[in-house]
Amino acid sequence: MKISDCMKRNVVSIQQGAAVSQVVDLVIENLIGTVPVVDSQGKLVGVVKLRDILSLVMPDFVRLIDNFDFVHDFGAVNSRQPTLKDLNEPVNAIMQEPIYAEADCSLLRAAALLNQHGLKDLPVVDSQGKLIGIASHVDIGVALMKKWNLAARSSGEQSLGK
Repeated sequence: MKISDCMKRNVVSIQQGAAVSQVVDLVIENLIGTVPVVDSQGKLVGVVKLRDILSLVMPDFVRLIDNFDFVHDFGAVNSRQPTLKDLNEPVNAIMQEPIYAEADCSLLRAAALLNQHGLKDLPVVDSQGKLIGIASHVDIGVALMKKWNLAARSSGEQSLGK
């Protein structure tokens, strides 16, 4: 099975020249945490993640500490707003280099990419680098589980109970 067999084809993406405020709107409207960034030809050039957007209002010390569970309340940070300057910046200012899979990538390779890079979503491109889909760790996991022979497992459990 290939990643193109389980990816979502209706991908919410944004043009690289768009403003940060536009990517914020897309995240809010579509309840997504990863927005692929494409050029005018539809080629994948970057990715904006929810944490990239939230970093606009997070204090610098949050980036320096791996585990801040000891902080029970960030107080005023919860209501902090990004500046108009930040919101009007082009999305290129906060995007990251994309980690992606080509359409013929195996599910295990895609799962390995997600795991290796700590991703939740993996953009999928065609052989020319054009964005054609996105697959989450859930999409990949479900596709792998669909191949399991659950009928045999269920009958095995029943025979064990007899």
